[in-house]
This record gives sequence, structure tokens and C-alpha cells, in this order.
Amino acid sequence: MLAQICQFLGVDSSDFPLNEHVFVADKSKDGGFLIHYFLNLCVKQNRPLCFVGLSQSFNHYCTVAQKLGTNLLSARNNKNLIFIEGLRLISDIVVEGKEKTNPILQLFNGITSPLCNLVYDSLKEIGVSSFQEHFGAPVLIIDDLSVLLSVGVPLKYVVSFVKRLQYLVTSYSPQGSLIVSLCIGEGDGDEEDTWVHLSHLGTLSIEVSNLKSGYCKEVHGQIQVEWKDSYLKPRKVHYKHTQYRLSDKNIELFASGMSSAVL
Repeated sequence: MLAQICQFLGVDSSDFPLNEHVFVADKSKDGGFLIHYFLNLCVKQNRPLCFVGLSQSFNHYCTVAQKLGTNLLSARNNKNLIFIEGLRLISDIVVEGKEKTNPILQLFNGITSPLCNLVYDSLKEIGVSSFQEHFGAPVLIIDDLSVLLSVGVPLKYVVSFVKRLQYLVTSYSPQGSLIVSLCIGEGDGDEEDTWVHLSHLGTLSIEVSNLKSGYCKEVHGQIQVEWKDSYLKPRKVHYKHTQYRLSDKNIELFASGMSSAVL
């Protein structure tokens, strides 16, 4: 799976770009494979990585990574990966005695500092201030922002949180990268509006959606990518589109209309 997606996105599998800000919109409920792709790619490159899991537990990502030949537990034990249990923080909001200091609860009032500080401290824990110990700049992954919206965090505070994190990862030298996923349900105005804001912040925006023609057993959906200019990688805005089929451990990509299953 890694090789096919690397080729499609134009990513060097041995050297993920610096200062790349990737935003993934999943409009199909099948697009989670892209976060697993980026997670496994960065772990294989020994990049200092902070992962904020808002929708799944660490065990979930470990299970998928194992199928792809990556050991997340080893990466965490070696301090190359810090996993922030965002899902647990959200659950703890309703537990008496934990809600007052919960950093996610502070987002409801527009206070982004506690959660940003948690990310900052996690990056310090994996030694991002001592880059000679690593093979590249830090990467911060958030999966997925729609969970914050679903529990009632206002859109403007979610976007503000992302902007602060973007500033954080680019404040290091060499500059780091931010990768964020967002599930978008049909007719959900807040999720759609959040995506509009986020897509303007990214240097690489990826939309995963169902086929316009409807369900197909042989073709599971389509991917549209938009590349934008970045400080470290000047480039013209351009787009690319493909269709895909998922299996347990792999993905098949093919140009639109090339599958006989879709007329």
C-alpha cells in the first residue's frame, strides 16, 4: 500500500518532505487508510512523531500497522513516537474530578493553550530539540477533527487550534509537518465549513469520496489531490484524480474510467 500511494502523491518513501501540511477529508468513511499510510511512512523513516488519536485507541493503530509491517509499539518504546490518547481525554470529560483540568474541555471556551502545550511537551519528550538524534524534522498527526466537532467544540475554536499547531511545528529548525484528518458526513454543515477553512491552510489537500455513480463492488471510491505552493517547495497549484479499491493489506489505484466495473 505504501508504494502505490507514495507514487500517486509524488512522495519519496525514504524522505517525507519538510514543512508539508497535509489535510485529509474523508467523505466516504473508507478514507482512514491515508492516515495509516502517513503514520507508517513516518515511523519507517524514524521521524520524531506525535500522534493525537481522537477517534481510535493506540491498539487500533498498532493492529493496522502490524498488517503493514510496522511495529508502533517498538517505535513508542524507543521514544520515536508519542501517542496522545485524545479519545480517552474526551471520555474523561464526563468523569467527576477530571473535567476541570482536561485540555480538550478548555477548547469549548476557545482556550487552545492546554492542548497545544500537551502536544509541545510530547514533542519535547521525543527530543525534537536534538535533531541530530533523528533522521528528520518532527511530524504531528491528528486523527480526526470531526470528533471535536461532534462533542460540541465550536468550529472557530477547532480551526484556531489547528492554526496554533501549524505555527508550532514550523517554529522548529528544520521545520516540521502537520497531517490532519477530518471525516465529513453528508449534509453536516460544520464539518464542511471546517474543511473549507483547513483546505486553505494546507500545502497538500486530499479528498476521499464515494463514486458519483454510486456503490461498486470493484471500485470503492475516488481520491482528489490538490498541491499548493509552500515555503520550502515552490510549485504551481495542480490537481490529480484517481479511483481506488481497498483490500485487507493493499490498495489498487487506477485512473478514472480505467476499471471495467465503472462505466
